[in-house]
Amino acid sequence: MQCPDCSSVLPDEDLFCENCGLRLSDAAPAASAAPTPCTCGAAVEEIDEDGFCLQCGKRVRRPASDHVEFSFSAEFAAVSDRGQKHDRNEDRCAIFGAADGYAMVVCDGVSATRKSEVASAAVAEGAIAFLTAALADGNVADAETLVKQAIAAGEGNLRVQDGQAQGENAASTTVVAGLVADGFATIGWVGDSRAYWIDAGGAKALTTDHSWLNQAVAGGAMSREEAERAPQAHAITRWIGADAGECSTPEVVRLAITGPGILLLCTDGLWNYFPTPESMGGLMRDVQGEGEDALAICRLLVGFANRLGGHDNITVAVLRCGLMEHAGV
Repeated sequence: MQCPDCSSVLPDEDLFCENCGLRLSDAAPAASAAPTPCTCGAAVEEIDEDGFCLQCGKRVRRPASDHVEFSFSAEFAAVSDRGQKHDRNEDRCAIFGAADGYAMVVCDGVSATRKSEVASAAVAEGAIAFLTAALADGNVADAETLVKQAIAAGEGNLRVQDGQAQGENAASTTVVAGLVADGFATIGWVGDSRAYWIDAGGAKALTTDHSWLNQAVAGGAMSREEAERAPQAHAITRWIGADAGECSTPEVVRLAITGPGILLLCTDGLWNYFPTPESMGGLMRDVQGEGEDALAICRLLVGFANRLGGHDNITVAVLRCGLMEHAGV
């Protein structure tokens, strides 16, 4: 169930929204609700696209980006949600499917930077547009190059959308992008948004976070246990943004799909609660027992993170491979 006022994902049995306090039994469905003027007297036309009153500054309604769902098929879907603690959703996602394969992109805007939601939206839109064109042309033979080019296209779109010269606090985002075709999943990423492969044998992390923690451990500066206690442990060392320079270089991995499984892309709003492949695999086993299709699985994953506190924006994209009848998987 979703709160019609703030779009929080809630257990069906809840009587009140734990995020905004709305009594759910009294709430009218969001789809049938008429546009709401502000209590200060401002008309509906004076409410901006983010839901703020242009007269008094009060937020009258939540923006549509707070909770977004995409469903391509019963096997392929994505959900992005604001969570419980952040004022806005700075994550973005996009998916596309064609006869030759599937593309999926998940971005997490860096909250410490200005207009982080612009960065995540621009990179997601640019990357998925590039991969969509490649799939439409049937040009997927060199998947590793395509994924790198898609991330570069997202970076280029951010330059167009933001228009900021290099400087401190430039709009920035992480990105993880996947291209599934010809029996392989090719994953490219910059930052700490992750990809997992989950099958009957368990869960496997396909990405390694570009983080201070992993850099310190790999360099032998300290043990993982010591690094995890450092305040900068989860600071990212690669990102997409005007000030990134060489730090925007993506890493790419390729996985042969030899049997049924699930490809999961997600932001840290989910994996922070399930940080190991084992815990993520256990979560996926639980939700697969309840979820009838990919969209239901995405909703359940987001719901788990929200019930555990929803301390960050939460975005997930799920592709159930091996259950599909096309795309050569």
